[in-house]
Amino acid sequence: MDWALEEYEFYGVRSRTLRAIAQALMYNPTVHTLDLTGNWMSPEAAYYMAELLLRENIALQHLIMKGCNLNPRAAVMLAEGVELNHTLQTLVLADNHLGDDGVLSLQEALAVNDKLQILDLSNNHLGAVAASSLAKALQENQTIEVLRLAGNNLYEDTAKGLQTLLRVIQKREKPIQVLDLAWNALNVPAAVPLRVFLVRSAVQQLFLNNNRFPGPAIDTIKVGVAKSKTLQHLKIGFNPMEPHNALNLLHAAQASSTLQTLDLDGIRVHTDFIKVQKRLEESRGMEITIEGTLSDYEIKGPNLKEMMLKRARFEGFKPKRKKRKKDFGHLLLQLAENGIETMLPEQFTEAAMKKKKIKIREELLRALYEEFKAKKSWVDVTSMLECYMKLFPDTVLPPPVLKKKKRKGKKKKKKSKKTK
Repeated sequence: MDWALEEYEFYGVRSRTLRAIAQALMYNPTVHTLDLTGNWMSPEAAYYMAELLLRENIALQHLIMKGCNLNPRAAVMLAEGVELNHTLQTLVLADNHLGDDGVLSLQEALAVNDKLQILDLSNNHLGAVAASSLAKALQENQTIEVLRLAGNNLYEDTAKGLQTLLRVIQKREKPIQVLDLAWNALNVPAAVPLRVFLVRSAVQQLFLNNNRFPGPAIDTIKVGVAKSKTLQHLKIGFNPMEPHNALNLLHAAQASSTLQTLDLDGIRVHTDFIKVQKRLEESRGMEITIEGTLSDYEIKGPNLKEMMLKRARFEGFKPKRKKRKKDFGHLLLQLAENGIETMLPEQFTEAAMKKKKIKIREELLRALYEEFKAKKSWVDVTSMLECYMKLFPDTVLPPPVLKKKKRKGKKKKKKSKKTK
């Protein structure tokens, strides 16, 4: 049985029970990890955890108190234990209610702890004040390598909060290798600080997914991606970028000498992205994740001009009697032969319905006038003919009908009426 891990996840552990657990572990040399995820604890319970960290326990390395309903008062209780402990390497306080005040209470403890490597403060309602407090702690602390701040409010007052934190991180002697800033509603003001951070820091993994970076912000961040000398994994999906912004980011990844993973989950791209993606996957073994591919085809509606001319031709040939069937194209050809390029709608109507006697609805003619409109409200006969001939290129005028000459003959004499 492995005693290196004690799990009490979602057990409903209360203060009295936790006190007994803490007392039992104070002198236990084998348990390295204590996982209390999902147990709602009071500040009193946090006090027992601090006592455990302060006492003679020299084995506990990983303390996980995720989703334990810890508040700023509990942070005050934990602070002394975190400050004076010399074995703790991982502290997970995610999914609690520490807030800015809670991080402010932990600031000094985090600054002087010389063993802590992983700090997770995700989903704790942290804003600019907490970011500033962490920046002050990290100026002194040189051991923390993994910092997780996902699901907070770091979009608030970027200049005083996130920008300050990034500036401190990039100047540390021992770099932050993993920085998680996902789900923070970060948008345009954070783009430039992140670009500078990527260029000047030694971060290896950066999580920026599920924020609010639009296309222009992505194009700013990509400059840092291309110039970074350490970045290996970038997760930046589920941001409101366009396919061409995703392609720009992919070209930046191509320019990077270190990037191994580009996660664009939730982003749909065009086929030109896929070509570059396959090339990078085959040549460099880069892992690239996308949501899917959009087609590059442009959806076009029906050609109304062609549709109406086809209908005009159909209606001209619709009568059952052969003598009444008329080709609408003959009208257009006849007008062109007479040198007519444009004409008034009423003149066109008269020529079609009265002179050529084409059986066509006036509503259709009015629609044709709208589609083939020339200057002012005239009808463009020339363009109508060109369009018609593209549809029906074999259309020609029928040969002229020759008038039959009357035969000369003897006139019949009228019979005279006989008189009685």
